[in-house]
Formats: sequence, C-alpha cells, structure tokens
Amino acid sequence: MIGIVLGSPEPAFRRSLGSELKRHSDLEVLGDTGAPERLRQLVAAHRPSLVVLEAAWAHACSGLLGRLLARPVPPRILLYADTLTKPEVLAAVKQGVHGCLPRDAQPATWRQAILAIHAGECWIPRVLMATALAELKHLLHAERPAPPGMAELTQRQREIVRWVAQGLSNKEIGRRLGISPTTVKTHLHNIFERCGVNGRQQLVLRALRETASGSAVVS
Repeated sequence: MIGIVLGSPEPAFRRSLGSELKRHSDLEVLGDTGAPERLRQLVAAHRPSLVVLEAAWAHACSGLLGRLLARPVPPRILLYADTLTKPEVLAAVKQGVHGCLPRDAQPATWRQAILAIHAGECWIPRVLMATALAELKHLLHAERPAPPGMAELTQRQREIVRWVAQGLSNKEIGRRLGISPTTVKTHLHNIFERCGVNGRQQLVLRALRETASGSAVVS
C-alpha cells in the first residue's frame, strides 16, 4: 500500500485526483490540504510514502521542500504544474523532487508515475530533462573541483559522467575514450552504485543538483 498526501490550493483538483487514486487498492490517500503548513503536519502525522505537491508551493513557500526532504524518512515527492517549463519546476528538480507531471495528465499517467517513483525511479518528462541537460552542459564548461559525492569517483569515471551528462550513448563514450561499450557499461554500473542512483537519468539529475549548488561534476 502506497500512502499519499495531497497538497494543492485547489479543492476541486484535490477532490478529483483523490477520487481517482482511491479507485486503486494499492494506493491510499491519507489526507489532503490547501495550506502548506497543514501539509507539513499531515506528513508528520501520517508519514506517507509519497507527497503530491503543487509546484507554486515549492517556489513560494521558503524551505518547504527542504524540510520535507530532510525528514528522517523523507517521502517521495511528485510535483505538478500547469506547464513543466516554468523555472520553479526545474529549481525543484535541482532540489531533489522525484517526479513532475502536468496538471492535466491522464489518470493512468498519474498512477504510472506514482508507482515508478515509489519504486525508486525518477519520473521527469523529456521536455524537462532536455532543459535540465542544456543547463548542465552550460554549467559543465566551468572547471571547478568535484563535489563530495562525485569526488569518490575515479578520473575515468568522472569523464564518463561528463559524457553521460552531455547525452552520449555507451558506444559514443567508448569511441571517445578508446574503450569498448561493454567496458563503459561496467563503469556506469560502478558509478551508479557509488553515487546511489538508478540509471542515467538519476545520474544526470544528481550531477545537475551538485553542479548548480556550486561545484562542477568533474575537474
């Protein structure tokens, strides 16, 4: 059972999404609210697996996301907005939200996103990943020391992270480094384990967050 708390300033949206989620036996809506402070109280009281949050709150309510993500057992966070190209949505991705959906996403998509995020995956639409990747490419032009999380990687592994962040395939990375795609795959497996991520998308998002916080992915 996946326990969910809904946070939205729109009662009609909360009722509609809540009713849809309650149709599924493996999803349980533990509470909903139209006030950010009440959201924190609901999370503390019910300890949900996942919080659905309106993107404007993440932008307007200083520290809200940080406090939710800093809990001893933080919930997974699924953000929604009218459009995912707003700056506050990308800012929330950098801060650590686990997924984003447009407000008008189909019910089946909401369920798929919730299940994926609960399973430890990211649910970041391609349009938002493209924006994040473009920003990361720009930030990577700066040569700065590797952040603590990435500093544990070898020089070769950090090179591979750089190429992954620029959208190259294993085959393309292998050509640039003079190694086989199989060797690249092995390096990526070790990188994922060291960085605590599941897949290339999570690796790119972590690199974006760490780079945007003041350090580049590789030196």
